[in-house]
Amino acid sequence: MFSKKFSSITARLFLASLLLLPVFLGVTGFFLDRIFQTSLIEAEKARLRGHIYLLFSAAELPDKPLKKSDKNKLQMPAALIDTEFERINSGLYAYIYDDKKELIWNSNSAALQIAPTYDKVSPTFKTDQMAETTIELNGDNSFIAHFDVIWEDAKNHEHPFRFVVVHNSEDFLDQKIAYRNQLWKWLGAVGVLLLVAQTAILRWGLRPLKKLALALNAMQSGDTNNIQGDHPHELQDIVNNLNQVLEREQALRQRYRNSLSDLAHSLKTPLAVMQATLSQASADDELQQLVSEQVTRMNQVVSYQLQRAVSSQQQGSHQHTAVEPIVQRLLSALQKVYADKHVRVNCTFAANSVFAGDEQDLMELLGNITENAFKYCKSHIMLSSHLDDRNNCKQLFVNITDDGPGIPLEQQARILERGQRLDTTQAGQGIGLAVAADIIRSYGGQLHIQQSILGGAEFQIQLPLGV
Repeated sequence: MFSKKFSSITARLFLASLLLLPVFLGVTGFFLDRIFQTSLIEAEKARLRGHIYLLFSAAELPDKPLKKSDKNKLQMPAALIDTEFERINSGLYAYIYDDKKELIWNSNSAALQIAPTYDKVSPTFKTDQMAETTIELNGDNSFIAHFDVIWEDAKNHEHPFRFVVVHNSEDFLDQKIAYRNQLWKWLGAVGVLLLVAQTAILRWGLRPLKKLALALNAMQSGDTNNIQGDHPHELQDIVNNLNQVLEREQALRQRYRNSLSDLAHSLKTPLAVMQATLSQASADDELQQLVSEQVTRMNQVVSYQLQRAVSSQQQGSHQHTAVEPIVQRLLSALQKVYADKHVRVNCTFAANSVFAGDEQDLMELLGNITENAFKYCKSHIMLSSHLDDRNNCKQLFVNITDDGPGIPLEQQARILERGQRLDTTQAGQGIGLAVAADIIRSYGGQLHIQQSILGGAEFQIQLPLGV
């Protein structure tokens, strides 16, 4: 089912694009999203470092503390330049810790926030190293940066401090979500545009194949003798090779036609002599009639085979030939050929049994199969015909049954091949059934082989009436 549905090149290429394009766009979107997220994180770290430097530049260590308790405290301005540090719950918070891990200052924006502990920020003190990371604070994930510094006073006393800046990740998430929405929207639009463009490219790229098909149809209908027209160089080699094959085939057909013409001409003279001799002889009337009929039949066969060789299509499909008279003529001749077997023949033919085709084709077809039945039967043969409707078309069915050894199921296809025989003890070349099958196929019919009710083989011929 799948192979029939996607048997065209266009359908297969479009399906491949339909499957691969979302994967390609998905991978592209994934990496673009990762790149954008990384750039956001780097930008956030840069902002945090800037805020740290701002705090560091604004802080002062007084030479003389106002109070004894202010000995290790920095002095910060009442208001920082960045207003986000002044607006409560702005999402940007600053903290300063001393060497005792105590919070000594926080920005006005962090007045209602729970400050992170010293150890939560980092348990170790490393001077002159900027560190950026993420932290869970007040139930939210936040970006955090800290800078540990040792401050020397006028007396060269060292005072360790830690500057910390925390920024809520809400703005980061909002930017990331907005970017993703825009990214997938544009990638979806690009995907649709690419599919439309791919379809147009496929139609344009495969147009030479359609042109080649039209050239083949023109050649098949007889308008031209070969494939004509200019084709892309990828197809031109194929076209050239096909034209060479066609030329060789035409030359071979002409040779066959000439050979058959020579054969027909060579046979007609001795056959004419035989007929003239028989007409003058005073031999047995019955023998003379039999031989005369067979010589006439030989003439008809020569003409018929010559006609088949020179024509690629079956002739006479508009004719309607009665089946029963042809069968009776065949039986009359075969009863004499196989007189020593005393074959009993039963015939049952529908009154309107006709064959939509040439009489010679019907005689050749039924003659080969009926002769086979006479050759391999024991003593009994049955022939019947009837009409039936199949696939909205009236069909002729002819059954030829014998009581011979039958044909094994695994050998039924092989015996229809030219030159194949099951019983090599009987005379023959293994051509008759192949010829019969070829004629049936040429008329769009079917040949079925099965076990007969007599115990031997049953050949069922199915042919459309074409009416």
